[in-house]
Amino acid sequence: MMEVEATIIGGGVVGLGIAARLAPKVKSLVLFERHDAWGQEISSRNSEVLHSGIYYAPDSLKAAFCAKGQRMLYELAREANIPHRRCGKIIIASTEAEVEELHQLKERGERNGAEGLRLLTGAEVVAREPSVKAVAGLLAPDSGIINAHVLMDVLAARALESGADLIRGAEVTGLEKVSNGWKISYRDADGEDTLTSRVVINSAGLGAQAVMAMAGIDLEAARLKLHLAKGEYFTVPSKYRNRLNSMVYPVPHKNLTGLGVHTVPDLSGGFKLGPNAFYVDSIDYTVDESHAAEFYESARKYLPFLQPDDLVPAMSGIRPKLSAANEDARDFYIRHEAERGAAGFFNLAGMESPGLTSCCTIGDYIAGMVCNYL
Repeated sequence: MMEVEATIIGGGVVGLGIAARLAPKVKSLVLFERHDAWGQEISSRNSEVLHSGIYYAPDSLKAAFCAKGQRMLYELAREANIPHRRCGKIIIASTEAEVEELHQLKERGERNGAEGLRLLTGAEVVAREPSVKAVAGLLAPDSGIINAHVLMDVLAARALESGADLIRGAEVTGLEKVSNGWKISYRDADGEDTLTSRVVINSAGLGAQAVMAMAGIDLEAARLKLHLAKGEYFTVPSKYRNRLNSMVYPVPHKNLTGLGVHTVPDLSGGFKLGPNAFYVDSIDYTVDESHAAEFYESARKYLPFLQPDDLVPAMSGIRPKLSAANEDARDFYIRHEAERGAAGFFNLAGMESPGLTSCCTIGDYIAGMVCNYL
């Protein structure tokens, strides 16, 4: 039976970020990805936004990882020629009542390490974005977008260069605690097999709950049950290409599951609108066309040029949230589960936004935890 030092379950952007940062520090590393390509779930069905850290509770892991992670990804993108654009983000106040929210977001963002944040008057917003209607705005100049698929390929290549064994089309089917670590059962194109690993890192995203159960974690007692939140996107006509210079977001409201419908630019100058956010019981990536009216009503407050028939269904994604409907948002859950009787099991749950932005900082964090354990 093959023996390795570390095994990662899940080949999305976070799992690959961990592999790229951990592989140079251990003697042997295996990563299992159940699909035939990297990041087919959360990592390929999102806005591909590099966030600045404005929205997250100070002293949370999300706050600690986001701003630094953004800077690391820009550096990696330049170094590895990953397509990206530092287009900036403007959070729009559509009413005077929302202006105070901008001040609070600026203060929180600065506490979290976001750089260059600047309050804008309505006239300053229009000067930067003539097609946008606003009472005021908050500019986050370092926010941007990145090609997540190329990013994952680069992270995988870095891990491979450091000797990692990355296996696609291989699904972990069982975990058993043994004296020298964990016995891992898995299924790939060649059938069933096993290996032993001193540590296991659960970065399975939507599948993280199943992996926790395999490791003997009581999900209810640990408050680690995952809730599925769906977000849909609608695209707009190509006639609006290059109409906007920045990403444009509304002020987020506490009663919303997400950040509100905002513009999602692509690297060719076009943009989508989305996502909305609502809880679902199962994974289904269809887009409900009837939601176009809701998107239009939300976006026309700050994009008055939009017409009702402009919106066409584009795509959707599912996020694994630790908070249920009507509960306050929760932080990333990243922990060595030794106290739960699972020594050597490093557990990541609720890895939603800003997971992409934070993938390298999460990788460094896990690498430090694992190396201290080994």
